[in-house]
Formats: sequence, structure tokens, C-alpha cells
Amino acid sequence: MAYRRVNLRLAWIFLGVTSILLFIGAVMVLNASSVMAFSEHGDSYYYFKRQLLFILIGLAAMIFFAGIDYRFLRKFSLVGIGLSIIVLIMVFIPGLGHTAGGASRWISMGDFSFQPSELAKFVVVLYVADILSKKRGKITKFSDLLIPLALVVGPILALILFQPHLGAVLIICSAVFFLIFLYGARLIHLLGLGITGLILIFIFIYIEPYRLRRFTAFLNPWKDPRKTGFHIIQSLLAFGSGGLAGIGLGMSRQKFLYLPEAHTDFILAIIGEEFGLAGTLLVVFLFMTLIVVGMIISLKSKDNFGKLLGCGMICLIATQALVNMGGVTGVLPTTGVPLPFLSYGGSSLLFNLCSVGVLLSIANSRKTKSTRRGE
Repeated sequence: MAYRRVNLRLAWIFLGVTSILLFIGAVMVLNASSVMAFSEHGDSYYYFKRQLLFILIGLAAMIFFAGIDYRFLRKFSLVGIGLSIIVLIMVFIPGLGHTAGGASRWISMGDFSFQPSELAKFVVVLYVADILSKKRGKITKFSDLLIPLALVVGPILALILFQPHLGAVLIICSAVFFLIFLYGARLIHLLGLGITGLILIFIFIYIEPYRLRRFTAFLNPWKDPRKTGFHIIQSLLAFGSGGLAGIGLGMSRQKFLYLPEAHTDFILAIIGEEFGLAGTLLVVFLFMTLIVVGMIISLKSKDNFGKLLGCGMICLIATQALVNMGGVTGVLPTTGVPLPFLSYGGSSLLFNLCSVGVLLSIANSRKTKSTRRGE
């Protein structure tokens, strides 16, 4: 009973931090998008109203996943992989796929769109956690583990690369790498995977001119301040204008169509401008709390599948937050990755809240006969 009480306390903390981030996100989406929304749609609340709808749908999904036994999900890991491959192919079908900014990452659904790579992140973690928990102690060679994972995950990564969306590939690979580490792979194998991954990343950057331009812009945005370096320069100006305490809620100048994607990928820059370093550090603290509590919940799980699944889900959120924050502050190249729970967008918010639901289910789980056998 003591174990269950501690887990429930952790679950409430985890849910509370998530709720705070959602509240901050809703307020900042309204604030950052109002000028663009009025300019494009004649309604300052256009994006805000849609974001509220996304939050309600995401909360419903979170409650659903929190209410079921997470172990039940492993029955659908292969089904999820198959569904992911199908919807990833659909983005290339004329009339179904939606292209924006030279990328085909969305499926058109009337006034809304769906991003299949978000589904792929979720189901890849589910599949890998299922496979690793089943094979624990049964693998004698690393290739016996790596080949089955590559044969299933590889096609998904290839389809996402063709969209192209290197940021999503990096997030998925980071989660898979972390799960293999938790599985107990040898250091030499992890080192080999890491080096191979870095080489492939630089190859993919080099062979695509737009990726190479983004990378060089990250190294020196002032070399081309009106084109490739424009986003990051405007973002840094927003942070610089905010100073320590910010210029005040609603007082952002960058949201007046100076900073592109102010309500999506660069929403942290608007937070930094209006609330300064203090507001930015508060957001960082909230994400750190969410990640630490999520990891504790996962590692306290009484079965290997729960440990791996929970750690994989929290790794998706953590990596996405890290990549976004790094890109907005100029520490990393920009990749078009939104900030979890804060950025405008339905697909990312939906599956991040699904991940929260899975972690709440793990926190609320009871020991079963299968967990006592170590399965």
C-alpha cells in the first residue's frame, strides 16, 4: 500500500505539472497568435479556439490511456507499426497529403490536418519496449537484437526522412537508443550505434541543400540575416528584449509578424520576451520536474515492459523539448519541432498527452502474476 501511495503522489505531481504547462501554452498561444490570426482569418481568437479544442481532445485521450492497464497496449504494438506505415505513405498521395514549406508531413482532414510522424513516435516506443522486454536475457549477440528492430523501425524512419522531417527521426532514434541503453547493451555497442548515428546525421544534412543552409545558419546566423538566419536572429532579439523580468504579458513586439512561427516552434521566444529570463527558467524548471518525476514513475514500475515504456515516453517529451529549446536559443539548428504542451498544434499535443496517460497508468498499476514472474 505504501508503494501505491507514493506512486499516486508522483502521479498527481506529474499531472499537476502537465496542467500548468497546458495552461501556460493556452495563454501564450492566444497571446502570440492574435496578430497573425486577425491578419489571416479576421479573428484574433482563431488559433486559440482551435488550441482549446486540441487540448480537450488530448485530455480525453490522456484519460483513456490512464484508465486502461498499460500492459494491454503491447497487444497492439505491431498493429500500430502497420498503421503508422500506412499513414506515413498517405502523406505522399495527392489530395490526401498536405505540403507546406517544401515538406509533405501532413494528411488533410478538412480544416484540420494530422501529422503521422507524431503517431510513429508513440508506436515505435511501444513496439521497442515490447520487443526488449520480451527478449531480456534471451539475446546472446547484439545483432540478434538490432536486426529485428532495424527491420521494423527502419522503414518508418525512411518514410519520415522522405517527407522530409529529420527532427522527428532524431527524436525517435534518441528514444530507441535510450531504451537499448536501459535494456543493458554493452558500452562498445552503444558507442558504435552513437558514432554511426552521428555520421548518418551529417550525411543527411550534407546531401540536402536546405538542411545544409539551416546548419550553416545555426553556426553563423548573421551571415545571411534576411533569409536562413532570419528566424534565429528574431528569436534572439526577442530573448534580448525580455531581459531578466520581461516586458510584460501581451507586450511582445516580435508577434507583430516579425518572428515567423511565433505561436508554434518559437513560442518560447515570446515567453522569453514577455516574461524574461525568469519566465524562461520557469518553463525549463517545469519540464525538468516533469521529466524527473516521469522517470521515477517509470523506473518504479514492477515489470520491465512498464519501465521501458514509461522511460521511452518521457524520453520523447524530453528530447522534443530539448531540441526545440536548443533551436530557439541558437544552441542547436532549427528542426521544425514544436515545444511539448506549449506550441500550437493538434497532433503533437494529442500524442504527448497520450504519453502522459500511459505514465499515469504505469503509476496507478498493481503487481500482477506476470510481473512477479519477471515477464
